[in-house]
Amino acid sequence: MKIVTEIVMPQLAESLVSATIDKWLKQPGDTIEMYEPICEIITDKVNAELPSTLEGIIVKILVGAGENVPVGTPVCLVEVEEEGSAALPPAGTSSGAGNGSRSAQGAAALSSVGAA
Repeated sequence: MKIVTEIVMPQLAESLVSATIDKWLKQPGDTIEMYEPICEIITDKVNAELPSTLEGIIVKILVGAGENVPVGTPVCLVEVEEEGSAALPPAGTSSGAGNGSRSAQGAAALSSVGAA
């Protein structure tokens, strides 16, 4: 399943509050890889390339070249593959919880025997 998510202007330095998009290196429809430069940005102190934080396809550019953007502002939208339920444990793996409750019952039974 595909979802659309944002890439935001990062805080490149502690004192940085905004940066200017100088030039887009990628356009809508372009495939991008993780860490691949997507645009050039200019700050008071440094010129840098903004690396992608996602892997996918650029859907829309939200900020034009020459625009000053506050840190945390979305600069573009990227369509990515949703990491679905593959990361979830398979159904029916609650046997570990059952064993844990049996151990607790066993410990309770032992303490009862010891108290008698």
